[in-house]
Amino acid sequence: MGAPVKFGVTEPISLGMPTQAERALDEQLHEEMRRDAPLETEEKMRFRAEVLMELRRITQQWVQEACIAQGDEDLASRAGSKIFTFGSYRLGLISPGSDIDVLCVAPKNITRDSFFQVLVPKLQEHPDVTDVTPVPDAYTPIIKLKLSTIEIDLLFARLSSMSEIPENLESLNDDNLLKNLDDKTVRSMNGCRVADHILSLVPDAERFRDTLRLIKLWAKHRGVYSNVLGFFGGISWAILVARLCQLYPYFNTATLVKRFFKLYERWDWNNPVVLTHIQEKLNTPGLMMFKIWNPKVNPQDRMHLMPIITPAFPCMNSTHNVSETTKRIILAEITRANKVLEQVEQGKCKWAEVYRPLPFFTQHKFYIQIEVLAATPQVFTKWLGWIESKLRQLVKHLEQIPSVAVRPWPNHLAFQDPEWKHAVSVFMGLTVEKAPGQQSHSVDLRRTVVRFVEIINSWPDMSQHTGQCEMRVRDVKRRELPSYAVPEREDAKKKPKGLLRAYTDDVPGEEAVPTREVAPEVVLDIPPESRPVQSEGQTKRKLEPLPKALDPPREGLKVRKMSKITVKLAES
Repeated sequence: MGAPVKFGVTEPISLGMPTQAERALDEQLHEEMRRDAPLETEEKMRFRAEVLMELRRITQQWVQEACIAQGDEDLASRAGSKIFTFGSYRLGLISPGSDIDVLCVAPKNITRDSFFQVLVPKLQEHPDVTDVTPVPDAYTPIIKLKLSTIEIDLLFARLSSMSEIPENLESLNDDNLLKNLDDKTVRSMNGCRVADHILSLVPDAERFRDTLRLIKLWAKHRGVYSNVLGFFGGISWAILVARLCQLYPYFNTATLVKRFFKLYERWDWNNPVVLTHIQEKLNTPGLMMFKIWNPKVNPQDRMHLMPIITPAFPCMNSTHNVSETTKRIILAEITRANKVLEQVEQGKCKWAEVYRPLPFFTQHKFYIQIEVLAATPQVFTKWLGWIESKLRQLVKHLEQIPSVAVRPWPNHLAFQDPEWKHAVSVFMGLTVEKAPGQQSHSVDLRRTVVRFVEIINSWPDMSQHTGQCEMRVRDVKRRELPSYAVPEREDAKKKPKGLLRAYTDDVPGEEAVPTREVAPEVVLDIPPESRPVQSEGQTKRKLEPLPKALDPPREGLKVRKMSKITVKLAES
């Protein structure tokens, strides 16, 4: 047993130290992680540090020039600016090819308008800067860029209490810095403040990082890593791991990983996950106006399904996008991982089986495919962001169709389109269940898709980008998936038929059951003028009567052919 300690809002569950068997598992885990999820090399880390130094030089020069333009040359020499990292870089989880999240902090005389109107052209003129994409209208305004090939997401915060940024400003954790700031600035600063709080609230930062490294790899490979789609984002997974470390302060990485899935499989989600007590500043001028997560006061907060609360003021729920659909999927993946870890502990499989990629493109008979297309990177970033923010509504409406279950897939796939320079596909898997005694079932997706398209057409920037972007929505059978989604298709044809594992994701040690699955028949309702002419000798397909015509959107995107899916299930 380790010495008595307390981190967070409760006493630890266990002060136990690792056993010899747990230390052996820990060595195996680290060996596999070095192979499957290597960190950035020391040389590349030094290069990243140099890139950040250059970015700081650029921003400092911008602030000086802005002060001179305002007629204050004396302030220009003193105003200064600083950059702070957050996200994976700040937490110490830097993998090859990963981006860097950066916040630029400037004094009160530097505006956000200058950030986008003056700094952006300055970045574009820099010889080592490429792909500058400003998104000033985003929920959290951002400039995306590449500096010496390193991708950077750059945010901005103007500190209204400071006329100059001191060189010794090492953190933004002082709540007084938030006084009288607007919501966009507070959101921009939140990433840095939350990362610093997390690192200060865990008993051992190294074990926290190692555990989070595996959990993030697992979440990405299993398709449950996306805040915008209603799963958990990086900060949510980090808070879950940090709380785990508080409850088991002396466990090693392997034991923490095992306990992670057991803990959250059994967690009562009526209770939020918190790292520290939620603070309110009701009587502090300049801070009292900020909204704090409080289900006793805010009815909307009571609707949150899996609340995970950020530790820095103002405390927010990082998982407000979670729906019943994504909650079900997350918990199912946690349960699966828990079962696999039992096999790992018994030596029946390797750690890699825990984070084995989900075979999403062989799991479903039907898919919704959404192609997002644009002519320029600037329009593409804004267009994709708008569509991503509305995908949760499509999922919600699809699951309102009786007997339909939806599996959103957060890993978008880029592809080459002959008409558009920038293109990605978003996929959702569909599972159609039959009622007892039912031999066939028709599912009409068109009304739901029309509703989704109408939502997309309400994009405020649509009129500004006419002819510069497009979205296509279609239903796709598994065998019709594009080659870039299933590059292993030729190998898949060689797999033995009749095993459940060919189309599902069973757990090692559990027997794969032979199946006589019959491929469903899909009948397309196509308007008569669009129906293909039957060649002589070709088998006729039965076409169901067309439903009452739906009024298509008058402006913007048009709904292309959308199937009415009829699934004929094999008789048992």
